[in-house]
Amino acid sequence: MTSLHEPVMELVRASLDPSAERARTRQESPVCQVVIRAAESDLASGGMEKVIQLAIGTGMAAAGLTAWLAQERGLQTDEMVAKLEQARPQGRSLQGPVLEMLKSLLTGPPGMQQTAEFMVTLFHHDEEAFYDLIVDLGSYTAVCIDMLNALEISSVEKILEDLEDMLVTFFAK
Repeated sequence: MTSLHEPVMELVRASLDPSAERARTRQESPVCQVVIRAAESDLASGGMEKVIQLAIGTGMAAAGLTAWLAQERGLQTDEMVAKLEQARPQGRSLQGPVLEMLKSLLTGPPGMQQTAEFMVTLFHHDEEAFYDLIVDLGSYTAVCIDMLNALEISSVEKILEDLEDMLVTFFAK
């Protein structure tokens, strides 16, 4: 049986894969393939459990890495998010659903309820945007990993190891 954190780590690793940026279609993207498999599994079982867990886990990964970057830079998490908004990592601005989800997750326990409400509303309003959110969270997470590595805070391998430990703990609760 697959542990709850494994699909999230698969998505994060796929987001780090350079072929993810070169994919011409969603079906070619290794990141989208992870999301598609989760959605197909949920469709077959008549639920949404795998996609929801993937969204929440990837959101937690993004929030955790944002907090780590903030700590290393001597900033509060909200200051770090503001700097990332302005910096436009890899030429892409941090905005929309990813920004909204990060801001709510980084407020601690009160943010979890707000995040859950946001995700349910997004899914019911625009299912495709919900799936895009998961892919975008994976891309953002990859940017954070690249930044931690480029700043020589930690190696990619060690970041992935620490991230996996964090997700195992998160899903165990």
